[in-house]
Amino acid sequence: MPATAVSPDALVNGSKAQRETTALAKAKNTIQYMIDPKTGAQPTRLRTRAFLRSFRYVLIFAFWRLVRYAKYAAVGAIVAAIGSTAIGSVVSGAAFVIAPTGILGGAGIGIMWAVAKFGWRRARARVQKGQHDGHADPRHDERADAQGVKDEEVRHPKMDPW
Repeated sequence: MPATAVSPDALVNGSKAQRETTALAKAKNTIQYMIDPKTGAQPTRLRTRAFLRSFRYVLIFAFWRLVRYAKYAAVGAIVAAIGSTAIGSVVSGAAFVIAPTGILGGAGIGIMWAVAKFGWRRARARVQKGQHDGHADPRHDERADAQGVKDEEVRHPKMDPW
């Protein structure tokens, strides 16, 4: 029986190359699965799929959280840049209104905004009803009642800054 002699190095090197291509293929499949779990080959083990999907969601969450903080930093940089210019020296309170400091500052601005909004709407309703006239002309009213003239209701356009 002629036996072909295969050196042990050839077996080790061949299996190592095979393992590397298998590991590379598995890594490619894993990355493809993490990019889009609905397409491509799925890992065979449920535990691996669950881990990769969870890891994907954590990465997505962390990415968008970083984007969110980057937007906050950009707004802060813009407010600081405006505050350091001539516009900032003229309107020094604008930075506090745009970006109030702390929880109490934000709550204070929110309450102030709500009170102003409520007051604006109430004032507009009074103007529409005619209650803003604290001093009406009684002679004119009596003459208009005697003649049967009806007051025309004046419709004001809705002016609401909010």
